[in-house]
Amino acid sequence: MNSLSVRFEIEELCKNNQIPRDKFFEVRKDQWKSILTNIEDRFITKTHYSQGLHWGWNRLKEPSYAVRLVDPPYKHFDYFIEDDHIWFIVEDIYDKMWIYEGESRLIFDQVIPELYQLKEYYLVSKKYKWIICEDHHGITHFSGKEIIGRIKTFEQENNEEIIQ
Repeated sequence: MNSLSVRFEIEELCKNNQIPRDKFFEVRKDQWKSILTNIEDRFITKTHYSQGLHWGWNRLKEPSYAVRLVDPPYKHFDYFIEDDHIWFIVEDIYDKMWIYEGESRLIFDQVIPELYQLKEYYLVSKKYKWIICEDHHGITHFSGKEIIGRIKTFEQENNEEIIQ
């Protein structure tokens, strides 16, 4: 496996830090396609049948919202995300998407901050209520009324955390 692969990096991270598989794991091969299809159908506007989640933040369905945070976004995700378990989707080399499921806090605290190869990723409600993406420009994109309400409240209460 390619050492530049974020999937490889995640496997090594889990092994080296003894992250239990019941708390964070790659979605099974017989499940990922339907999950990805549901996410794309719910959150992404497709102008061509081959468009998927790659650069999907450019085509988020309304309502959507975007901000650039002063700190890395994962430091604030506990403010926006109330779900205990979420999907974590990473874009790997050759635009391949890998879907993981895990405990929110573990993803924010132990996975995202440790990944050097992570360029773009999505966090998704397992009930398909919202999606968050941090793109390769460092901009955080939100879709879903619930999550947009939280980011707007955060923005009002913590204006110093937002780059204008």
